[in-house]
Amino acid sequence: MAGGKKKGPTSSKKNKSRGKKNNGTGGSSNTKKPIPLEEVLSQAESAMEMSDVNSALQLFSYASGVLRSRVTSSGSDAISNGNSNNVTNANDQDMATLSSVLGKMGELKASNGDVEGARTDFLDAIELLGPSRTTSIGSFSEKKVAVEEGECNINMARNSESRAGYHLYLGQLSSGNEALTSFRVGVTELERSVHILERVCAGSSGDGTNGMDIEGCEEMMGQVNLNQLLVETRRQLCAAYCSIAELYLTDLCEEPDAESSCETAIESALEIDGVSSAGFIAANGNHDSQVGPPRPDALQTMANFRLSQSRVPEALEHILKAYDRMKVGCEAMSALVGLGNDGSGKEEVEMETKSRELVELDAASSLPEYNFRCQTAKIMLECASLLENGSHDTKNQCAESAIQVLGSLLSENDEVIEVWYLLGCAFMACTPPNLESANYYWETALTMLTKAKESLEESIGDGANDDDGFSENELEAIECQIIEVKKKLGKSEEDDDENEEDEDMEDS
Repeated sequence: MAGGKKKGPTSSKKNKSRGKKNNGTGGSSNTKKPIPLEEVLSQAESAMEMSDVNSALQLFSYASGVLRSRVTSSGSDAISNGNSNNVTNANDQDMATLSSVLGKMGELKASNGDVEGARTDFLDAIELLGPSRTTSIGSFSEKKVAVEEGECNINMARNSESRAGYHLYLGQLSSGNEALTSFRVGVTELERSVHILERVCAGSSGDGTNGMDIEGCEEMMGQVNLNQLLVETRRQLCAAYCSIAELYLTDLCEEPDAESSCETAIESALEIDGVSSAGFIAANGNHDSQVGPPRPDALQTMANFRLSQSRVPEALEHILKAYDRMKVGCEAMSALVGLGNDGSGKEEVEMETKSRELVELDAASSLPEYNFRCQTAKIMLECASLLENGSHDTKNQCAESAIQVLGSLLSENDEVIEVWYLLGCAFMACTPPNLESANYYWETALTMLTKAKESLEESIGDGANDDDGFSENELEAIECQIIEVKKKLGKSEEDDDENEEDEDMEDS
């Protein structure tokens, strides 16, 4: 009976609780509310920045599911709603957000080695952006893009830029003519975006817009400097042309028109680079810190191309110009590992000033990516090796510049064996050769290679690797590298055998 008395009031409370829930004014304290989509996306972005690929993928995947449901639901509402403008606008916004989410999922999957998954996400992202309104006029080399008068607004420029980015990613995941097709579509979309932004910038500065629609300009002006947006889009376009050129230097090098097509793409990149350089100079004159210095992509690609043609002086000219754009940052980082350029006493005093430190910090943070700088050093060293009968000063300039670039890489990551090896080569390329420093870096590279070999041999011996012979191929590659470094050091297998015998005798 006592138990029954307790159950009565409890049952009554539950009924009241249910009543409140049904009336929409309350609910059970145990009911979890769904996390807002904005918070999920914020967490996903943070995980992506922290290189937590799996967490970022899970969060973006959840967000894509929510957004797909919204898009489907909004589409149904738009069909049944007589006045569907608001529904359509919300649907467009969700589709744009979903496209962005899928694009980021594609990036993450590509970094995880899931090429097909990444390709699917990029294609879906492109489809969500709607059909392209871009029309090319004439041949690819003429670079003309048709843009309707009513299409010149910021939103369309950003739409073309997003679509271009996905096509360029698809190009990186492909090879040969398939990659070329993707790169060319990306270039065309970026040309359109640049064309729109140039006209919008002209209109917003009071130069007249010929009656074009600049919808979205007011919104963007409060968020992003239009000139900076234009500069960044031009940089992307320049890099896209360089990607096409690199394709003709590698996958498509046997094509009948490879050389002429490569040169055409590089000349287009250099033309954009010239505009960017002029814009940077003008921005500096106007004290506009939002416009950064132009990247060295086009100059370095031309240097690589001229080397392939055995036109060494021209290659040297372009690679040194490319280095000039990253010199301050490279020297600042190189100094952190004891490889800073000695320079003159006056230069050392200047480096001690606070303003100089701020300039170097900014320059170091805006350096090109690791692999790009590694390629810069390789081109410099190749130029130096081909200048045997040339000026000693020029050869030395190549070697010393390569040391600064490699020093910046060593400061960023001192576990890359190739950088240690190349530093040895750079010191030997100096005039006169710095044998002591060269041997130091080569010896370090040899020690690292030996440890890597021992670790891989142990892994293979334990049967831990089931990778269809990949580990054996990697071991063979390491052994070849060891032989190459030993040649540089003047060592032989016999020397190693004698050293091993001496160590055995000492142990006994």
